[in-house]
Amino acid sequence: MNRIELTPDTLAPLRRGHPWVYRSGLTRPDELPEPGTPVQLVDAKGKPVAFGLADEGPIAVRVLARHPEPISELIQGRIRHAAALRPALIPADTNAYRLLNGEGDGMPGLILDRYDHTAVIRVYGRCWEPHLESIVLATCSLPNIKTAVRRYGVRRVDGREGGEVLAGLPIDDEVIVQEAGLRFIARPFTGQKTGLFLDQREHRIRMGSHTEGRTLINLFAYNGGFSVHAAARGAKRVISVDIAAAALEDAKENFRLNGLDPNDHDFVTTDVFKWTPSAQADVVICDPPSLTHGKDSDGAARKAYRDLAALSGSMVRPGGLLASASCTARLNWERWEQAVREGATKAGRWSWLWRAGEPPDHPVAVGHPEGRYLKFALLTRHRARFN
Repeated sequence: MNRIELTPDTLAPLRRGHPWVYRSGLTRPDELPEPGTPVQLVDAKGKPVAFGLADEGPIAVRVLARHPEPISELIQGRIRHAAALRPALIPADTNAYRLLNGEGDGMPGLILDRYDHTAVIRVYGRCWEPHLESIVLATCSLPNIKTAVRRYGVRRVDGREGGEVLAGLPIDDEVIVQEAGLRFIARPFTGQKTGLFLDQREHRIRMGSHTEGRTLINLFAYNGGFSVHAAARGAKRVISVDIAAAALEDAKENFRLNGLDPNDHDFVTTDVFKWTPSAQADVVICDPPSLTHGKDSDGAARKAYRDLAALSGSMVRPGGLLASASCTARLNWERWEQAVREGATKAGRWSWLWRAGEPPDHPVAVGHPEGRYLKFALLTRHRARFN
């Protein structure tokens, strides 16, 4: 087996459980073998430190264990173990959830999602491509899985969009799934990350309980996940706002799937940053896409979140609720919360009611703080400004 020597400052993060070794952490990065090759990581004295798969790009090695294991057996064992944990972690009447969450389930750079009988595989590290057959076999052996799909779209790995069936029964690009008893469209081949953001499931369910008899504005609504939960729980009026017309058509269909008449509510195709409602709402949800993808854009992202908090906060009536979210991994909780606080206070006085991160089917490795990307907060607007 290839032995790869690490620089001294790389050892401490590995011992804390970090699942990656960057190229800068190798003493001889030019000697790294082809992606997918098992490698033994050693210190300057040749003592084994960790075991993993060689990769390419900034992440040189995806760490799998302390000691070597046969890769096919490791894949099968970890996928089965991760999948076996899920039934106890998800709500009843739900068949759309994450089966395996990369680093959090000991498989860095690999994601498996379940949509009813379809499993969707996303590969974020080229190291997994030589082992794709083992991944598919292990996935198709899981209970209730009849089809394995690979979803493309990871630029540095795939170089293309769309997806393809790797094993099992053929499917259409429309799979109907259940989430806490409600029905939604998922699009394994064409939807934005399949069209149903599984990491916001718990927040959708929770927010639905706050909307009976109330008006709701759902900003960046996409295919209406929050909107459907609100309408199903008796919201008086729901306004879904998104720039993507096709997504809002799916939102309307999601209403129909649950016996809800979309004509009783409003769907607005526009840029959220340029839209103003005709009246304030009881509840406003602001769940934008990621606003930064590199270090140089962090400042711009903080400003964007401040502006969004000011904009969305101004749409909340006194005594109402604002739900604000971020999936921007580079912006940590402290900086994001500061941006929300600074923006929202331009519209009034607020109190934090609830803060949450990833749902339990998206585990995060203790030694991998970068994995804590999702931020969600619920605030209430005071009826008086006090100033």
